[in-house]
Amino acid sequence: MLLAGHVSLDRDGEVALSRQVYGQIRGLIEQGRLSAGVRLPTSRTLAKDLKVGRNTVMSAYEQLVMEGFLEADGRRGTRVSEASRGFEGHGSGDIRDGDGKGETASPRLSVQALEMMQIRRREQPAFHSFQPGLPELRSFPHDLWARHLRRAARQMQLYPDMGGYAHYSGLPALQEAIIEHARLARGVVAEPEQVVVLSSAQAALDLVSRLLLNIGDPAMMEEPGYSGVLASLKGVQADMYPIVLDEEAPFSQLPKSAAPKLIYVTPSHQFPTGRLMGLDERLALLKYASQCDSYVLEDDYDSEFHFKGTPISSLQGLDRQERVIYMGTFSKSLMPALHAAYLIMPPKLVNPTLAMHRNVGSAPALVLQLALASFMQEGQFRAHIRQMCMLYQERQDGLVSALERYCAKTLIPMPQDGGIQLLAMLSDHTKAMGWDDQSLSHYLRSHGIENSPLSGFYWTKDVPRRQGLFFGHAASDLKEIDHQVRQMAALIQPR
Repeated sequence: MLLAGHVSLDRDGEVALSRQVYGQIRGLIEQGRLSAGVRLPTSRTLAKDLKVGRNTVMSAYEQLVMEGFLEADGRRGTRVSEASRGFEGHGSGDIRDGDGKGETASPRLSVQALEMMQIRRREQPAFHSFQPGLPELRSFPHDLWARHLRRAARQMQLYPDMGGYAHYSGLPALQEAIIEHARLARGVVAEPEQVVVLSSAQAALDLVSRLLLNIGDPAMMEEPGYSGVLASLKGVQADMYPIVLDEEAPFSQLPKSAAPKLIYVTPSHQFPTGRLMGLDERLALLKYASQCDSYVLEDDYDSEFHFKGTPISSLQGLDRQERVIYMGTFSKSLMPALHAAYLIMPPKLVNPTLAMHRNVGSAPALVLQLALASFMQEGQFRAHIRQMCMLYQERQDGLVSALERYCAKTLIPMPQDGGIQLLAMLSDHTKAMGWDDQSLSHYLRSHGIENSPLSGFYWTKDVPRRQGLFFGHAASDLKEIDHQVRQMAALIQPR
């Protein structure tokens, strides 16, 4: 083959000509179009054919020789290397099945990966349109936060160890700030050394699941419940049992035979129903965990936002046998893009957790932790929470009012004492029109109105699935809420 006829150069592009020559000759070898042993033209000849300087071709040849694609043999010239025979059979780039039919083979994935992939998590939802779990971002104190980041970046030079691998499981200043906040706001009883700082709540769920569960170990979670923990438990192939929240006193009816090693709950603001776990239920759960020698993972994802009185104290604060793992996140209280969450571990689990955390690579940047610590220590975090509480109550009230005004026959809002999202049940009239929450949710999302169907949070086939839609109200102002509900009402009615 005439090599120059298979090399096309972009002389006005940003990529150097020598890199283009190198890349295209390498591609021909990988595709099998230049076979092992084939002699290439001299650098002088190819340079003349391509109308480039000889140094351009020499540089490309030298790189290909260094990487093993070509062999330079003095006066005998430059040949395609014998090592390139490893590309034979892959001329089209396909990976062929054993039957030789040339179809692209499916990747061989682990059972854990296949289990986790079954839990679908929506990507790129519409912004400012009832997206569940999204806080108000336009009111975030961006300028103030930027000052904390700049100051933290400057302070890094004062602490040389912070540029390496020190404080991998959490900056001491942030650990102290988290404990102070959790103690005052949530009644948590712990020391700063028990705090492990991670990049997300999902990373925390994964860490705890892998720390405590072997394949086939029993674990329990709420039904309906959070799909993120479902993914983590499936990822370790746990044997899962439901805590059926639609029943009365569910925590007094837990099966002793299951003896779960881990129990996941959201006691202060159940996800997705908003249900509050009463004191009797909390004590029953702690007693059950003691009897079964279980650990309880308490997910306190948005309990800072409480509209009436003081937020109920954490389950961890009632624990006297060190069985509760407390999990918090800054994704709801500040913004998801910060990628910061934390675990407060029982004392006997601290060292195992630290040892494991070091090997999973889920630590946020120390400069971010330093900025977050000063943001909390100077009272600005608490001030932001107070401001957002008032705003979120106003927006929930606005959403309830709009639903009652425009969707009175189709959706029944279920107001809550806190949080950043609202559940609305499908009315009998809506069901009689032929809607279920899955089809209605999909229809509304196709018209730009974000939501989640309640039935999608049920994860066994044994529990009747209630029908409702889950709306995030925190990121939309009152005008947007009113407009979106009117649009939603017009979409539901005509069917």
